Amino acid sequence: MKNIRNADITKARYYQSSQRPYPGGGACYELEIYPLIKTCEGIDEELYYYQPLKHQLIKISEPNNLTETLIKNAISASDSECSPQILFIIAARFQRLSWKYESIAYSIVLKDAGILLQTMYLTAAAMELAPCAIGCGNSDIFAKTAGLNYYEETSVAEFMIGGKS
Repeated sequence: MKNIRNADITKARYYQSSQRPYPGGGACYELEIYPLIKTCEGIDEELYYYQPLKHQLIKISEPNNLTETLIKNAISASDSECSPQILFIIAARFQRLSWKYESIAYSIVLKDAGILLQTMYLTAAAMELAPCAIGCGNSDIFAKTAGLNYYEETSVAEFMIGGKS
């Protein structure tokens, strides 16, 4: 599989960087968004990668046992009885921060993830949708599903969303 994630990267003088419509520590924008679509009109049920600079979804994986496990884990973690329409998996590319921030890089990743989750909550509320941040996830299963190297990019947060009942 070709590296679709590098389409959003520009080479700064010393490190990879990107631009996003939300704040990010050191403007490195280490977070990547992977929507796992379960039910959404006009979009196939699949795992996608969101390319922010091109504002497009790239298909990563069709539904399978691993994607179903990610959905089941989200349902269990949220103590819900319903499957989310969309599960957003937020992954971090730690090298974008670690070269510059070394020992505090992980704390910056978590703060950036919190800022992104807050933005997603505000957007969902404005659209009168039902959002829920997930406090746990399975990074190993996500890495296998997305075809990622766990040590280069791994999940750090999940956010499910659906219509209000």
